[in-house]
Amino acid sequence: MQFEADYFDGISPRAKRVLVAIDHDYFRFTIQPSDPDDTVSGLSHEYLIKDCHVQARLGSGKRLIDLPDNSRLETDFQYLEQYLPPKAANTFWRAVHFAEGHQLIILLAFIGIVFASLALLKYGVPIAAKYAAIATPPEIERDLGKQTLNALDHEKLGYFTASTLSSTQQKSIANALARLCNRTGECPVYQLNFRKSPQIGANAFALPGGYIVITDELVELAKNDDEITAVLAHELGHVKGRHALRQTLQGTISGLIVIAITGDVSTIAAGLPALMLNMSYSRDLELDADDYALRSLKNACLPSKSFATILLRLEKSHSDVSVPEMVSSHPDTKARVIPFLKNHSQCT
Repeated sequence: MQFEADYFDGISPRAKRVLVAIDHDYFRFTIQPSDPDDTVSGLSHEYLIKDCHVQARLGSGKRLIDLPDNSRLETDFQYLEQYLPPKAANTFWRAVHFAEGHQLIILLAFIGIVFASLALLKYGVPIAAKYAAIATPPEIERDLGKQTLNALDHEKLGYFTASTLSSTQQKSIANALARLCNRTGECPVYQLNFRKSPQIGANAFALPGGYIVITDELVELAKNDDEITAVLAHELGHVKGRHALRQTLQGTISGLIVIAITGDVSTIAAGLPALMLNMSYSRDLELDADDYALRSLKNACLPSKSFATILLRLEKSHSDVSVPEMVSSHPDTKARVIPFLKNHSQCT
């Protein structure tokens, strides 16, 4: 079997047209002289096929054969594998090229990739982030939380200012949370921080490393210490589950996967799915923290109804900013408070 090819000797960029013969286990060809002073032409070349690297077929592009002396053959002949000595790699690539030429196989492969990618993002990423968070040393997580809190405290950002609550108010809230932890015996290590934030408003949240922030505005919104303790119990659930670190890892991993799939970091298609997925992850973590809060309030003999009342009041105070649950980082409030209202009895 013979085919025409361009021969590059690895030194000169000029190609020489040759007729290559596949003779049993060899590539054989002779370079025809192009001028009388050409000393390279007229030489016969012989290469063991097993010593050559036949690059995989790519669409209808030229086939490339890398020769062992750093020279190369380029040919338009597409069906080299049919005439080469059989080996496993050739069988594999023949199967690949067969699949490339059949639209049904391509469609099924595309659908499979889509569903596999969605399954990876939906289930694989949270699991990976969970175990990555567990493997992260607590010292690193605390440093991350401290740096985050310092950044939020920076006057240029304007998120936080010093709390205006009296030391008596702060001590009362801190003691109420400490009593809950003493009664349950399962609180994680935490650091309670009071801040004033007109920009954020009534809120409380947990940062990596056990840093819990509660705003003066939330304290003012609450009717009693039980409501504040209930909110802080929810935040302790986030600390216990290392949710802030997991959320950070999930966002990073899912973003990298989406970018790898789309191949373009700048497109909306790359950013929007990652955003929506991270919203979903946040809802799952919120429900997990709710379960922890409900269990803690019951074990501490505190009215679980307190969490429902402060949550509903908090939603009403933020009624000017309303978004659908699909694009919200928190689950539907009415659905969240039902377990707390059903289990509102205190210990006697």
